[in-house]
Amino acid sequence: MILVENLVKSYHSTRVLHGVDHAQKSGEAVVLIGPSGCGKSTFLRCLNQLEIADAGRISIGGVTILGGRPPRTTAEKEQQRQLRLRAGMVFQSFNLFPHLTVLDNVATGPRIVKGMTAKDAEARARELLAKVGLENKADAYPGQLSGGQQQRVAIARALAMEPEVMLFDEPTSALDPELREEVLRVMRGLVEEGMTMIVVTHEMQFAREVADRVLFFDAGRIAEQGTPDQVFSNPQQERTREFLRRVPTR
Repeated sequence: MILVENLVKSYHSTRVLHGVDHAQKSGEAVVLIGPSGCGKSTFLRCLNQLEIADAGRISIGGVTILGGRPPRTTAEKEQQRQLRLRAGMVFQSFNLFPHLTVLDNVATGPRIVKGMTAKDAEARARELLAKVGLENKADAYPGQLSGGQQQRVAIARALAMEPEVMLFDEPTSALDPELREEVLRVMRGLVEEGMTMIVVTHEMQFAREVADRVLFFDAGRIAEQGTPDQVFSNPQQERTREFLRRVPTR
């Protein structure tokens, strides 16, 4: 489902990703951990084409993008659009449209981008709001919701585009513990349904519970990877052990 080869990204003279390789099968949940600034979020943003890699190859759901420069031709731009459609993304900040109701936040993308009828887009939006436990908030505006509720709307909005892969960039980092659990519960449900996911998080217990594989990023590289039990209970690299000593893992 996901294949990344030799992904390189720099900002000016600072190299952020150093030739990252990653392969992930359909239905697999992968969690990325590591210190702040190690390249985890940049990796996700390159997958979703919010950032253009300097080199390398990204394939998601059979659509391939090469790094090196932004798409220029009509065909290249269509490839980028298709890849973005396959990879839904949820951010730290909720990025909801404040002037639209919750229902319209979820329904607008399918209607405009995918050409759904207003009736079908609304029906799908209501279905997804029920899925994230917010069917009674359809007519509310984002400013009337808690942070946890807004993030669940953001998840519903991403799912409305029917992606093959979901990318989560620290989706609970701005929330207090009680609200974090609301969002993590929805994400656990997606894992149980077999959604292919990559999650950047500092929620180590979540990683232990739901990840098929944990990748430890350090200085723009995947320094170690394995099952949660392997990485958390028996890390092989001293840098991984050092990081885990500094963060609560239970």
